Amino acid sequence: MNISLRKWKALFKKDLSDYLKNPAMFISNLIPLMFVVLYNILPLDVGGDKSLFILTVGMLLNSCMCAILVPSTSIAEEKEKFTLRTLILSNVSAAEFFLSKISTGIVITMVGNLLVFLLTKTALANLPAYLLFTLLGTICLVMVSAVIGAVCRDQMSTSILQVPIMLLLLIPSMFSGAVKLFRYISYLSPIDASLHLYYNTVNGELFTGKSALRFCIIVVWIIGASLLFSFIYKKRGFDN
Repeated sequence: MNISLRKWKALFKKDLSDYLKNPAMFISNLIPLMFVVLYNILPLDVGGDKSLFILTVGMLLNSCMCAILVPSTSIAEEKEKFTLRTLILSNVSAAEFFLSKISTGIVITMVGNLLVFLLTKTALANLPAYLLFTLLGTICLVMVSAVIGAVCRDQMSTSILQVPIMLLLLIPSMFSGAVKLFRYISYLSPIDASLHLYYNTVNGELFTGKSALRFCIIVVWIIGASLLFSFIYKKRGFDN
């Protein structure tokens, strides 16, 4: 399937502009950053490395909120306002449309993850590993979000799916250390896998069986979400 770079750039700029104009999506980036700033100020006793704790919480909040909310909400908004049909008439292909939505979600989420890292004052030597592995987890969640957007007809039906999926990904990882059941559930989460790949890299354990298994979880999520999205698109089409 041919993709025009010129059209993709134009769509990408439009999607970034729409994101900044949409308070519901824009605030999804601000909430995690507000938590990080608040946790930095409060005298928290986390029984370990405070910076690592804040980095973990901030990254999980930002990734789960932004990556799930932004692409699916943007796709649903296009359908609801019938601008999607205008794009179709402008000779925009489905691949170009969804690639723009996915790219926008990845960029916005990764900017938030970068700000979380900088606000926690973590050693800059760890930044490349952090960005690489959080990017892998973000791709998984953005693909899931694209599936939500493809399934739903409007923003209301989209929000009904967004919230439970977001909580299912976020809560087990947030409380995996306190609840044994959550620990098992979080093990299957792509964003939790990316976080532990970062931990393993910092601890010099990247090339181990544990890391290989976490990486396989991420690959399975990316392939699974891509196949599911492809199946839904073939069944329901571009503008359903």
